Amino acid sequence: MGLFNRKSTGRIKTNNGDSSSVANSASSLKSPLSKGNTNGFSFASASMADITLPGPPDPALDPAAYLRSIYAVRQRSRYIIVNAKRDQLSHFDVDFGKWKETAAYVVSIIKRDYAPDYHKIPPHGRWQHFEAGGRPRVDQLLAAWPSSVDNQERARRLIDLFLVSVLLDAGAGTRWSYKSKESGKVYKRSEGLAIASLEMFKAGYFSSDSHEPCQVDSAGLKKLTTQQLGKGLQVSEANPIMGLEGRASLLYKLGDALQNKALFGLNGRPGHMLDYLLSHPSTQASSVPIITVPTLWAVLINGLASIWPASRTQIDGVAIGDAWPCSSMPASPPGQPWENIVPFHKLTQWLCYSLMVPMTKLLNIQFAGTELLTGLPEYRNGGLFVDTGLLTLKEHDKERGIAAFKNNAMVKGQPSMEVVPLFTTDDDVIVEWRAVTVGLLDDLLVEVNRLLGLQDPNMLTLAQMLEAGSWKGGRELAEVSRPNTKEPPIMILSDEVAVENATQGPTLSIHWLGVFDQARCLGVLASFECVGPLFDNSPTNFGGDRQGAYVESYLHDPAERTRVFTGVGVLIYVFDVESREFDTEDRNARDLVTYSAIVKALAENSPQARVFALVHKMDLVQADFREQVLKDKTSAIRERSGRFQRTIHTYGTSIWDQTLYKAWGMIVHSLIPNLDVIEGILSDLADITEAEEIILFERTTFLTVTSVKSKVGGKNPYEDRFERLSNIIKTFKSSIATFTGSSTSSHQFGEFYIKTTRFNLIIAMLTNNTYALIALPPGEAELQCTRLNLFSARDQFAQLAGFSDDGRKTVDG
Repeated sequence: MGLFNRKSTGRIKTNNGDSSSVANSASSLKSPLSKGNTNGFSFASASMADITLPGPPDPALDPAAYLRSIYAVRQRSRYIIVNAKRDQLSHFDVDFGKWKETAAYVVSIIKRDYAPDYHKIPPHGRWQHFEAGGRPRVDQLLAAWPSSVDNQERARRLIDLFLVSVLLDAGAGTRWSYKSKESGKVYKRSEGLAIASLEMFKAGYFSSDSHEPCQVDSAGLKKLTTQQLGKGLQVSEANPIMGLEGRASLLYKLGDALQNKALFGLNGRPGHMLDYLLSHPSTQASSVPIITVPTLWAVLINGLASIWPASRTQIDGVAIGDAWPCSSMPASPPGQPWENIVPFHKLTQWLCYSLMVPMTKLLNIQFAGTELLTGLPEYRNGGLFVDTGLLTLKEHDKERGIAAFKNNAMVKGQPSMEVVPLFTTDDDVIVEWRAVTVGLLDDLLVEVNRLLGLQDPNMLTLAQMLEAGSWKGGRELAEVSRPNTKEPPIMILSDEVAVENATQGPTLSIHWLGVFDQARCLGVLASFECVGPLFDNSPTNFGGDRQGAYVESYLHDPAERTRVFTGVGVLIYVFDVESREFDTEDRNARDLVTYSAIVKALAENSPQARVFALVHKMDLVQADFREQVLKDKTSAIRERSGRFQRTIHTYGTSIWDQTLYKAWGMIVHSLIPNLDVIEGILSDLADITEAEEIILFERTTFLTVTSVKSKVGGKNPYEDRFERLSNIIKTFKSSIATFTGSSTSSHQFGEFYIKTTRFNLIIAMLTNNTYALIALPPGEAELQCTRLNLFSARDQFAQLAGFSDDGRKTVDG
């Protein structure tokens, strides 16, 4: 497989004088941030070549020590990536045809946020989470401490904070959020937990010294109760967090572990590991101290070993930690017992990445051997490869995972919508998925640097790509693929809490149903809070194999059937073109049978509803056959549509082109009442302002509602300009949200305009739910007159929508 071949294998000098291979892709990696980077996070120096790293333990002599070492993570995962390149994985199909698209997507994310200043990309770590919303909270914290606190103590305090914050950073669930006491803004997920832990740190939650709140110590953690932790995290019945008791227990155990005075000092503070590291014999003491990563690794893997739950995986009675048997590894027997185990040590690696940053920024400490660290095998990175179609869960595993989700959904408080496969931590599916993620991330780094045209010493490091590309890209794909929950579509059931730790995306067989309430979705221009990308904020979702039990209950329970299908204005049904249950030749195909039952219930309770069907994943059909396949599928759907046969609209869609956007745009366009009146007002506005084109966009999704154009505008050769403009504006809105800490569904901006010598462009809010884009001839007078006319037109649209200027419903509206 030439796509994944490497020209050379990187080697490092070990303590026995030999050169030992570090990784398949070591030639593409360097210590996170090389001297070519200038963003204050450099982890390399000119003298780094003189550092001798300890070699890996010999697995024949001490297999437990080997599997607990950082060396073993990449070396053991190598077996899985070799199988992946042969498409011989046990639980996933691998489509290398998606490789270039996956890499191109990651590159597009990196370019969007950092081009051309790639050297400013920080390494992956906890620091960035503290800066959610563009606020430099760590710098502000440092500035708040008196000058009497020297840099070494400042570094200790940040290590205290970062370690506790990382340990609290487990899946919080979709219902939890945190409102910052300092800014009043609301944050969720990792950013919410980061800001919550920071504000708790400043309030002294983790300190036993009332005169010094900004520290973490053993006694402080051991007196922290579950109730106090819940109060700090703002947990309530209306704001529940997953695994509160588990988090409290982890911090209590950390208090015990910190009593190791050799590593954490007399006061039992995480920050005192700094003193241990600086005095360690392996540390090169000079004007620029150089600490080896294996030394830092030993502190974390050994010093924190007692805080983890009893491991299922042991070798010679020694718990290995985050390491698991895998069927794709050499079997035991005939191999040794340790040979079928794959270690990951994900949280220890996350701690390494995170703790190195404050030590480097404050004390200019350099780290040798950062190339030993791997990409983190967690659901954002792994989900990237699944959501892009590179990895697809095999059918028998998918069915097993769906059954597990349904059983777990019966437990109060557990997820029950957007059904996804669910597995336990030690399940072979999860172990294989995590292992292949490690290898694919190494390969992805090589391809990303190639596509960016970067060469030594300016190539991105693995830590930089994780931060700017794979982790962020995986997260954004999850938000699009699962908009209701934004959760990964494979979940891991760990320690009695369903924790998001893996993904399964559009490659799964899906058919989703969105039932939208008439009152919510057919208002005048105020309807679109329910029409987001794939049912954003929709009240109900179903899906055949994945949610069949729930569909059955709504269809066969008379009370539920009436409740769900009465007063419905719109039904949108998504079919998977590849699903075996969508066979047009089979009268009993389950997808079609379920669809038929649903439209029958709809006809009985809401006969005036509008019905739309999307035949999704058309990119998987050969181009020459797409038109005929869509025609056949449309015919089968129409035949099963009952009284909606003559009015149903069907669209072929794919996430890999603009068909999905166009389909949603056409659906929205067709749902607008008084559309002729709206277009008439826009035409009058275009005539008055001599605009070449006016496009009306929905506020949240920036789907095109409608447009009008002059004769000049009609000559625009770019037929996909609506989609292009929408993507540009959504990216702009997303950037605003990132730097302001606001929601991407909020207004973000009231108006902006562009003036050039060739044209003027205005994008401004027209109503509470729409924006207007106006392209007009150049000139200051033309621009200002158009702005005034647009302001006047707002009153007409407000009256048409039945709303007053301040957004309140009018009496006759």
